[in-house]
Amino acid sequence: MAAGIYANTLGHGYVLDDKAIITQNSFTQQGFAGISEHFTHSYWFGINGKDEGNYRPISGVSFSIERAVFGTSPAVGHFFNMLFYALLCVVLLRWLLMLQLFSPLLTFGAVLLFAAHPVHTEVVANIKSRDEIYCMLFFVLSAIQFQKWLNDKKPIQLGMTGFFFLLSMLSKETSIALLLIFPLLAFRSKPIMMDSIKSSLVPLATVVVYLSMYFSVTDLLADRQYHVFDNALVQSAAVSDILATKFWILGDYIRLLFIPYPLVYDYSFNTIPVVTFSNLQVLITIVLLLALVVWRGRQFKHRLESTSQNTTLMLALFILPLFPVSNFFITIGTTMAERLLFMPSLGFVLLFIYGLSKLFGKLKLPAEKLSLLSISVLVALASLTTMTRNKAWASDEVLFSTDLKHLTDNAKVHHNLANIYKAKAEKATNQAQKVTFYESAARLIEQASSIYEVQEFHHELGLIYGELGKWEGVKKSMGRYLEMNPNDATAWMQLGIAYGISQEMPAALSAFEKAYAINPKDADICLNLAKTYAMLNRLTDSKNICDGCLQIAPENQELLQLNAQLAQSLGL
Repeated sequence: MAAGIYANTLGHGYVLDDKAIITQNSFTQQGFAGISEHFTHSYWFGINGKDEGNYRPISGVSFSIERAVFGTSPAVGHFFNMLFYALLCVVLLRWLLMLQLFSPLLTFGAVLLFAAHPVHTEVVANIKSRDEIYCMLFFVLSAIQFQKWLNDKKPIQLGMTGFFFLLSMLSKETSIALLLIFPLLAFRSKPIMMDSIKSSLVPLATVVVYLSMYFSVTDLLADRQYHVFDNALVQSAAVSDILATKFWILGDYIRLLFIPYPLVYDYSFNTIPVVTFSNLQVLITIVLLLALVVWRGRQFKHRLESTSQNTTLMLALFILPLFPVSNFFITIGTTMAERLLFMPSLGFVLLFIYGLSKLFGKLKLPAEKLSLLSISVLVALASLTTMTRNKAWASDEVLFSTDLKHLTDNAKVHHNLANIYKAKAEKATNQAQKVTFYESAARLIEQASSIYEVQEFHHELGLIYGELGKWEGVKKSMGRYLEMNPNDATAWMQLGIAYGISQEMPAALSAFEKAYAINPKDADICLNLAKTYAMLNRLTDSKNICDGCLQIAPENQELLQLNAQLAQSLGL
């Protein structure tokens, strides 16, 4: 079933960071030859040449092998995502059956609900996010081996526990937080705290091995300065309001697990506005957290009972993988992301089924039958929602345009879609189509700039208006860009051209003079300044500029021609 739900992604292309990790990544494109490079450099080194943050060699190796064997094929990448996701669900079923949290039928229902949950679409439908699948797959394999070791005490099982746990961390760093699952598993087997800790020494040693590998290559990026387009929580706001917004985000994660709509690919500025502690969702989230603390406090005296141990494990599976990506303690490179719910969703599903069974039991109804019936309905609805959402991940253009309907206040998404239309305009041979694409791009960038102003938006907008021959737009956009970045000689020249075409010669001259002052060795700037001087009948100034520029570009035909005309006019 897990594979069937995602079968409609097989015809999709590369989307978002697939390019950075696969098609444009120098290590991945080397095929087999690039495998060792993934282990000796950070995750993004193959695209940006920087060894900083995110050490995830396993998925990189996987993509290199695919490249060597199958070439660059998105269909193959989507097939393996689908295959490994299905494999994860199989091993997850085996592990949960070993844990005996529920009856076999309810356990099977739990895995079906996990497999169908729509919040997983970003992970499975986006090839790059295979790191999430590998991370969870190898952790579950590690937990299976650990559970076997608790029962059989075979050294090979403990060795495989460490091996798979290392692979999990080498797939994605967040599985370090799952280290605490091992003593919880041990405590279920033998409820003595010190024995549980001792039983977890191999996983602990594995974390030390991983960290030594990590820090030999990269760093934690704990002091990295993120842009609001990466993480909106770095914007300038009161500390209390930023904290309240973090609680709002936590509440929205919980909401998405219950009601996975709308699903979107980006949560950057200003999808989630800064809120205060008076916000209703913030208050509800805090009340839920306090209720959880009270509940667990009351359960503490029953900690030796299997039910209490089971619920503790379920809570841990929900909370621990969410902890390092919550932005509460470490600022990460995103405000919020659905892929970050991939592992926590397992704990949520288990808690949901536990709560459902308890509810039906308290109502003195047939708990298992009604729970299974409820799960069946939810799986059907979730499967339909997932297959529908998959369609949005067909390409960048489809994804951006689909999600823009829900991201009207997101500057980054408007800009991303504008880049798609701009690229289409540059390739279009039909003039009408070219104009249509440029106009669409301009509208989107205008909207992006109204949400969050950055100089790049004004610069791009000025260039687009130039292509459209809308010189008032060029003057406005380039003028604002140059207020923010006054040392761009080329932009001053482009502004001068716009003024010149508009027959505003004094303004054109001022712009060309500023360009020339910044870069007097640019032949185009010299030529435009010389022409403007000539048009204003300042022939000597024009000749001086030509003479100086011909020292740099002696073969520039336009300069030579203008210089000859000036010499004749001046009687030289």
